[in-house]
Amino acid sequence: MKKRVQIGAKEMISLMVLFEMGTSMMSIPGRNAGKDAWIAILISTVLGAMLFVCYGSLHQRFPNLLMTQYCRTLLGKKAGSTLAFLYIVFFLYGGARDLRDTGILIADRTLQHTPLTVICGLMVVLVMYVVYLGIEVAGRTAIIMLILLLLLGLATNILILLAGIVDMGNILPIAEHGWQPIWQVVYSQAVMLPYGEMVTFAMILPTLKKEYRANGIGISAILLGGLLLSIITLSNVLALGEDVFKRATYPLLTMISKVEISDFIDRVDVIGVMSVIIFDFFKILIFYYAAVKAAEDVLRIPYHKLILPFGLIMLVSCVLMALNYQDHLQTGELVLKWLFPIFAVFFPILLLIVSWLRKTWNKKRG
Repeated sequence: MKKRVQIGAKEMISLMVLFEMGTSMMSIPGRNAGKDAWIAILISTVLGAMLFVCYGSLHQRFPNLLMTQYCRTLLGKKAGSTLAFLYIVFFLYGGARDLRDTGILIADRTLQHTPLTVICGLMVVLVMYVVYLGIEVAGRTAIIMLILLLLLGLATNILILLAGIVDMGNILPIAEHGWQPIWQVVYSQAVMLPYGEMVTFAMILPTLKKEYRANGIGISAILLGGLLLSIITLSNVLALGEDVFKRATYPLLTMISKVEISDFIDRVDVIGVMSVIIFDFFKILIFYYAAVKAAEDVLRIPYHKLILPFGLIMLVSCVLMALNYQDHLQTGELVLKWLFPIFAVFFPILLLIVSWLRKTWNKKRG
């Protein structure tokens, strides 16, 4: 009998926080709100926690089923299989976008003369290897990496304070242009990235040990990750000022690069690049794992036989999805605003409503 894969609360929370921080560390969702971006992130965190309750409630109703499986249970074989297939595409696309983001960062900051395809190819190989080892290994690794990254973040913040680049006046006055710009970025950017993407964990929650409640684990991880992301954003604004914060390609790395204490400590931005790459790696890993598990269920092909072909699909998609960096950013804005809400909000709420109606109907018939 095949051993059931199970992970504990610490592993699940670590995976969720790493996923949540992911590319958000790089792009800082809600930057269009300027110096009030940290407020937009806090608001989005609360909304993201509420959204996760939908995913957690579906898991509570179908604790042993993957999202692709209860799609068929609730919508029927044809409609459910169609929706499940669309989620495979969604997971692959999300992973490919993040893979390209990470590849561009590495090419820009460390390996300037290395082709993007080579960088992304190496990243995909590492992702495939970890997925081959299993989600339990990924979970245990996530705990270690999260602790390491939190310690590095604490050390970096201490260095920023010692460097004397923080100016409290950069965040004042708060909400200078009113609350409308803040709410606009909450809707268009900050909720979907990263909280809407947490729908991916509907493919991982069945591995959570039964003594833990999915909603409690998910909400705890979202609140922790959101608080960390808000602190990082606030630090960026305090150190860079609103104008540089909005214009910088990578605000976090720009802030860290300003750290210089005498002639003793400089080039701290290497720590920032390494941290962002680790966060991004886990986000790509989880998207990829979700796509492979969904395909295993829908296509009835063993999990391990899908690892290589799906890795190649993600790599090719990553390279071909945009002509240049500007095109990549513009497409991302449209996808976040119009496509992601369909998969992150509309379909899960639809499934929850159908589940509730079926439960009510069965009670009446009983």
